Amino acid sequence: MALNFDTKTAPVRPTELVALAEAVYGASAADESVWLEWKSALELSKKLGCHHIARAIVGFANRMPDVAVAHAEGRAYLVVGIAPGELPGVDPVDIVVLDQGLAPYLGKQPLRWRATYVPVTRGGRTAQVLIVEVDPPRWGDEIFCMCKEYDGVRDGTIFVRGNGFTLPATSHELKALGLRQQRGTQEIEVELRVLAGTPLRPVDTGPEAVRQWLDGMRHKAVASLPARERPDRSSVSGAGREVELEYARKALSRATGDLIKIKPETRTPEEYRAEVEEYLRQSAQAWPDLVMPGAAAHLAPLELELVNPLAANLAEVEVRLDISGDVRSVLPRPARAREADERFLRLPSAPRPYGPEQVRSSILGLPMRRYPTPIYPFLREESGLERPQIDNSGSTSITFPAVHLRPHERVRLDPFVMVVSAPAPAVLAGRWQATSTSMDGRFTGELAISVSDDSMTLAEVLREPATWRKGGH
Repeated sequence: MALNFDTKTAPVRPTELVALAEAVYGASAADESVWLEWKSALELSKKLGCHHIARAIVGFANRMPDVAVAHAEGRAYLVVGIAPGELPGVDPVDIVVLDQGLAPYLGKQPLRWRATYVPVTRGGRTAQVLIVEVDPPRWGDEIFCMCKEYDGVRDGTIFVRGNGFTLPATSHELKALGLRQQRGTQEIEVELRVLAGTPLRPVDTGPEAVRQWLDGMRHKAVASLPARERPDRSSVSGAGREVELEYARKALSRATGDLIKIKPETRTPEEYRAEVEEYLRQSAQAWPDLVMPGAAAHLAPLELELVNPLAANLAEVEVRLDISGDVRSVLPRPARAREADERFLRLPSAPRPYGPEQVRSSILGLPMRRYPTPIYPFLREESGLERPQIDNSGSTSITFPAVHLRPHERVRLDPFVMVVSAPAPAVLAGRWQATSTSMDGRFTGELAISVSDDSMTLAEVLREPATWRKGGH
């Protein structure tokens, strides 16, 4: 049975340590790992027991940091007095006495460990179990060894914990430990540069821009009123209007073979104008929530490059960029529909243009059936890759997925769109920081991002791109 224990976090509290011991009881013999070892029985007051514990501590401390961090936050555990299906327990000795028993084998090395006892109950029996916890290894740690000869193990022997065993170090492991010690003397250093997307084009969402956008939609909506080339409906008698409509019906019938009929306009111009004003009122309430998705399709994304100037590998480099001011960020949005029936923005629907309406009729006496627009799943742009994490709660903060950088390598970070409100300064000042799992320290820097004086209007941001439907049908 596999070890039933969550290794995402390190067990610290007594209840968590008990849970670890109980997981060992229910495990299989193959579940010992690079972070976990158990012994069913050791005499803590004897040299053999102390020597075995010291060897385990040295082996755990000689792990590589990037390997150790995958389990229990890099910590390691020796569990004594329990094994799969067995609970013999231990005869506890004072922790100070235990420390004194380990001292000859550990010497004065800066090893970081602690021991505790926990009670475990199984099958109606309760026994004390010793748990020795070893802190995560760090870059720059010295190479640890046994400091006294005993039971065939020579003074100076270097043990390394592998996946289920603790053995003397191989030549390869000795070289790796030497690099671990050297790497701690060098801290992370990277460069962050702008590759594309500048100058940023700010977005004008001021009162005048909103008024112009609404006026443009009003003009477009009411254009159907004066554009109709026919007598004013109010000046045509009821009989004359029927003659006019009948003539139009017959003309359209000849052209379409009775597939399309004309439905006369029943609204007055005043009623239509009232519909337009209600549409504009709803749009005025909706636009603030639509600026970001609109800008994500219209604005050029900002692309950054991360550079490793060092002659060393940088593992899992994570960059966070913070930019203050009236600015927000969003992931880019393709300027085309991903599904056949996807709307660009969820704006209120405009009223039907004023005038007669063309209505589908029947074929051979059967009603025309409207089939739903098909959805094409293969057009979805889905990926299991990590994406930048964006926080717009206070200005904007972007955390990029961690990347690996070989010596002197350059890597493009995922693009993102910055939405800057007009009027905007000519340059935005960003501050960034980078960390790596393979080096100590936190490297920080500043990033200057230029801003254009040519702002994008609200109408441009909310307008459906000309390419939108080309990707959806």
